[in-house]
Amino acid sequence: MKHIVLFLMFVSLSFAIQKGDVYKAYQNKDYKDACILAAKIYLSNRDDNDFLTVFADSCMKSDYINRMAFPAILLIRNPGARSNSIYFLTILYQKKLLYKSLVDGLDVSKYNFPTTNYILSKIFVKYAKKDYKKDGDTYIFKDDKDKDIVYKMKLIKSKGIYKIVLKTYRDDVLVKKRVYW
Repeated sequence: MKHIVLFLMFVSLSFAIQKGDVYKAYQNKDYKDACILAAKIYLSNRDDNDFLTVFADSCMKSDYINRMAFPAILLIRNPGARSNSIYFLTILYQKKLLYKSLVDGLDVSKYNFPTTNYILSKIFVKYAKKDYKKDGDTYIFKDDKDKDIVYKMKLIKSKGIYKIVLKTYRDDVLVKKRVYW
């Protein structure tokens, strides 16, 4: 019986996710995998600011921005960590306000946030300033730096839940589709 318990412990440890797996996925720019792996082990690494930052950043880069909340609220141990927390939570808050505005009609023009380089943050700022054209129920935004890029945002309802669909076009060709709720 003792040998069976030891064997099961060895097998379970050999399949355990390690921080190294998260860092490797992140370094390989497999942000989706890094985010998913980190979500499974973040509680045991909640005091490691570097790990929490990689967790939040990989979730942001893979457009799993709701998952950024977990590591962002734990980034408290030093000034750099707190700054990273503000960055990630700003994006999340902008997404929530944009959602509230599109679904419930909240006027977001009075809100002023720091600017981030995340696409939804840029769209939020343009939306709040009414810097868009509207075609039916689609909001059309031009990129500030590249005239060939256009963003189209639309609210859809799927399985009883409203979702923000943000599509990126380059020269009228769809290059990326993001869905937020």
